Amino acid sequence: PPSLRERMAVWLQGFREMFATRLKTRVTGAEGEVAAALITGMRGGIPETVQEALRRSGLAHVLAISGLHMALVAVTVMGSIRLGFAFFPGFCARHPVKKYAAASALAVSFLYLFVSGAAVAAQRSFIMLAIMLVALLFDRAALTMRNLALAALVVLAVAPHEIVGPGFQMSFAATAALIAGYAMWNARRQRALSRKPVNGAQTLP
Repeated sequence: PPSLRERMAVWLQGFREMFATRLKTRVTGAEGEVAAALITGMRGGIPETVQEALRRSGLAHVLAISGLHMALVAVTVMGSIRLGFAFFPGFCARHPVKKYAAASALAVSFLYLFVSGAAVAAQRSFIMLAIMLVALLFDRAALTMRNLALAALVVLAVAPHEIVGPGFQMSFAATAALIAGYAMWNARRQRALSRKPVNGAQTLP
């Protein structure tokens, strides 16, 4: 008899196919195939002409579930929940709604990971996103070199062969560059603010 893991895998695959089929009945044509690929990771139904057009325009990578998709899911969930809480200012003043939104985004991103097929790129992106969201839950800076290094260690522990892959190197190199660039800009802004005169007083050079 199949194991529990095998039964779960079969159920998940059936759910993905049902979800894709239902989506394509609502959005017909090539648009529906692209929409199903962006959500479920199933790209087999996309016409070759559309795939060729995406390749020629340099947008073919958008169909691969990765950091862009995970970030969009998390930002959409967090933004929607915080916007909803904004209509209840009394509740917001008494509860950490930012943490509630981060926890909800983490749960939805975890669900999206499996619905999308849990490819290696999606796993890597989810781990990086999960560490940042957990940092928010514990009142830590979400985007730091420490969190990036921790995400890299987790990814390498799960899939060590990814270290030689271009996806791993490009993802972490780009994120490290963004963090370093923001740190430089923030330090420069702080130095500029410290040189401004306070109440008409002149600061010494």
